[in-house]
Amino acid sequence: MKIASSTLQTGATEMRRSTRVFLLSVAMSAFSVPAMAADLPAQISAASVVAAPAFSWTGFYIGGEVGWMKTDPEYTTGAVLLGAPFIVTSGSNKSGPTYGVMAGYNYQVGQLVLGVEGDFQGWTVGKMRYTAVTGDFLTAHNKWGGSVRGRLGYAFDRTLLYVNGGAAFASNEVSIPFTGISIGGGDTRVGWTVGAGLDYAFTDNWFTGVEYRYSQFEAKSFVYPIPVLTLGTVGLRQQLSNNQISARIGYKF
Repeated sequence: MKIASSTLQTGATEMRRSTRVFLLSVAMSAFSVPAMAADLPAQISAASVVAAPAFSWTGFYIGGEVGWMKTDPEYTTGAVLLGAPFIVTSGSNKSGPTYGVMAGYNYQVGQLVLGVEGDFQGWTVGKMRYTAVTGDFLTAHNKWGGSVRGRLGYAFDRTLLYVNGGAAFASNEVSIPFTGISIGGGDTRVGWTVGAGLDYAFTDNWFTGVEYRYSQFEAKSFVYPIPVLTLGTVGLRQQLSNNQISARIGYKF
């Protein structure tokens, strides 16, 4: 009986010891779980991820442009005494560099871009000389010009394709060297211009592009005396047009 009682006491002692070990292990686990969770990297919630805003062409901008222009004046003979026609030489078309500044504003709705732009340029197209049968020279020189245009474009993110059109103006100086006769001096012609181009924004503020434009200006008539024994007068009509391509760079605010 004593042996059985001793065995029971021993078993009870071992059970209590196992129970204490189990409870201690559970308590240690309960304290270690929060500590382990604190060491884990924080999960990124979907709400905390903010998409980068899409690029927009909306805003004011300023910039500069350089290019190349071909000036093409056309002359029509008017009333000529003595039956002497006015002959235009092969040097009627002259080309040269252009340089200037521009400023404008764009407003983007979806992929559609509406805008307005103005520019002012200096032109270096040389002097264009023509001869008549009288032996005199007619010299035309375009020195500067500009325009104010509306723009309609379609944006492919940072790439903008557009067309434009509006009013244009240009200087035009017409004279007859070596005779002392001035038939126009320097005047300003008003006309119209249309074109198309491509702009690309290589940062959020800076963009570059290329543009082509055709411009035509109001015609003007001239009458001057034939500088040979005052034999009569020569009349002519001048129509001026330009073809121009420009590279441009600008800053958008």
